[in-house]
Amino acid sequence: MGAIEHGCGNDVVQGGSEHAPATDVKDLLRTRDWAATPLGPVADWPQSLRTAVDLMIASGYAMCLAWGPDRTFLYNQAYAGILGRRHPRVFGAPFVDVWPEVWSEIEPLVDRTFAGETSTFDDMPLMMTRNGYPEETWWSFSYSPVRDETGAVAGLLNVTLETTSRVLVERERDAATRDLRDSEAKWRSVFETLQEGFVLGELVRDEHGHVVDWRYDEVNDAWYDLMGVPRGQAVGRTIRQVFPGIEEAWVREMAQVVERDRSVRFTRQLGSSGRWYDGVTQRAGGDRFTVIFTEVTERVLRERRQAALIDLNDRLHEETTVAAIASAASAILAAALHADCGGYGEVDAVAGTVTIAQEWAAGDEVSLAGTWPIADFATSVEELAEGRLLDRADAPLRGRVRQACGEGAMVLAPIIERGVPAAILYLGTRRPRAWTREELHFVGEVADRLRLAIGRTRAEEQQEVLNGELAHRIKNTLSVVQAIAMQTLAGKADATSVEEFGSRLKALSSAHDVLLTRSWSAAGLREVAQGALSTVAGNRVTLSGPELMIGSRPAMSLSLLLHELATNAVKYGALRVPEGEVELAWAIACEGGVEMLTLRWTERGGPPVTPPTRTGFGSRIIRMGLTGSGGVQVRYDTSGLSVEMRAPIDQIGQG
Repeated sequence: MGAIEHGCGNDVVQGGSEHAPATDVKDLLRTRDWAATPLGPVADWPQSLRTAVDLMIASGYAMCLAWGPDRTFLYNQAYAGILGRRHPRVFGAPFVDVWPEVWSEIEPLVDRTFAGETSTFDDMPLMMTRNGYPEETWWSFSYSPVRDETGAVAGLLNVTLETTSRVLVERERDAATRDLRDSEAKWRSVFETLQEGFVLGELVRDEHGHVVDWRYDEVNDAWYDLMGVPRGQAVGRTIRQVFPGIEEAWVREMAQVVERDRSVRFTRQLGSSGRWYDGVTQRAGGDRFTVIFTEVTERVLRERRQAALIDLNDRLHEETTVAAIASAASAILAAALHADCGGYGEVDAVAGTVTIAQEWAAGDEVSLAGTWPIADFATSVEELAEGRLLDRADAPLRGRVRQACGEGAMVLAPIIERGVPAAILYLGTRRPRAWTREELHFVGEVADRLRLAIGRTRAEEQQEVLNGELAHRIKNTLSVVQAIAMQTLAGKADATSVEEFGSRLKALSSAHDVLLTRSWSAAGLREVAQGALSTVAGNRVTLSGPELMIGSRPAMSLSLLLHELATNAVKYGALRVPEGEVELAWAIACEGGVEMLTLRWTERGGPPVTPPTRTGFGSRIIRMGLTGSGGVQVRYDTSGLSVEMRAPIDQIGQG
């Protein structure tokens, strides 16, 4: 047999030592008193048993052997570790005593094996107490019958492998896989139900490592809906493939996010789609990045319309003619709504025509400048007279209007004056377009502001004509008064007095001119002073002070007062000599909580001045001051005359 030898009645296991601890299976096999077991002395063992034991002992795999009717249990060294604390006690014991806790489970298998049947099991679970406590274990093993010399089944050979560690690892792996799968399912659900669009992308580089594109590795359903792309048409493709002609910024910015490892927030339009998106992109490791975004087209367009209205208000206040106002409104309206053309035309309700002089076009559009039948705009005088906004998206355009707008869409906003259509503001596109409610409301707002601005401008033009006529009539009246005075005083008053009277009338007339340009409400102090001094002192008086509007009555008083001062300076003061100088300065200061205007007339470089020996009409005008209630100080210094006039600002501004 090789492993078991017979000599002098003793069983000897090769390589063993009778003094070695009886824990090694070979030692146990050699030292055990087999005569006291059902197997009997080793010398009496049949060859079939010897061969089975030799094979088992020599194997490196865990093996055990149950032999004979009592099923005496033998095993090799690899199997000893499986037994735990039961080794070596159970070596040579009955099989039932080796594994009593699982015997009910394995006994049927043992019986079937002794009946000649081979049984094989993978990862069979068994609850064992091999180390003094219950253990959940798993086994892969095979029960094979062993036949004796007569061919009868005499034993059971078990080749076994404990798979507990692997099963537990696989259990943990499977649990982790389930958890991961559940987590992925949960996040996939979140991913797919997310209302914001999500992209996992990866840069595409050329052979030199330069970024030339990027690829969609993953997108959610919201991405498809927000971008208007059929589902399943993006993953695996690059952005340039999905959106031909895409702006370079969409590639360049993602490259910067990856290469500079930073997050970027963006608000940008996608190609020529007209749709705007707001989102955040950040690096996701390597050349990958994520983008989460939402569509903000309505917000962007709303902000553009609001900005356009602000711009329109500024332009309407800057422009002074109907043509300039209409042109500005047409351009701002068409640009804000990305139309191809827009304009303003005056309506002749009697002739049934529209004359367009102001228009705006985005490119080489057909001009609508000229006079065209109202019917060409798919409307009528009666419909325009209703004053409501007209959406001509589905109405057939005609003639020149059809040439200009093709099969596109047009919006008409009538401008009504005195119940009659006086003009239209129009907006057109060459391609069919459904105007949104917000866009139509915006057109209506522009039209309303245009109507008010045109009304104001025409009222101002009429006022200017009326003021010119009034100025002409006032001058004629003053001329008649002057002529009557000249005739009446001829031979009865000295020539100087008559001349002074005429000069005062001229000063009064200049104040009227200034006030008329301001619709008789208020005038600038500087303008009134320049008008009063120009006829007497030319440009020899230096003016300095802040811009200040004064009422009509203070303007008349100031004009007469400055005329008297300038006349006296020419006759007796600084303006009498070439080197003489006069300064008129004014300033505003707060005194005791009241804003006060101080105006100073200062003469220098003229002949010495002395107080007058008598007080004439001119002196009385000067001492009445700016408001007719005094507040004047007059000093006759050796350097020249100085006059200081003071009055509360709230009185200066009154009419």
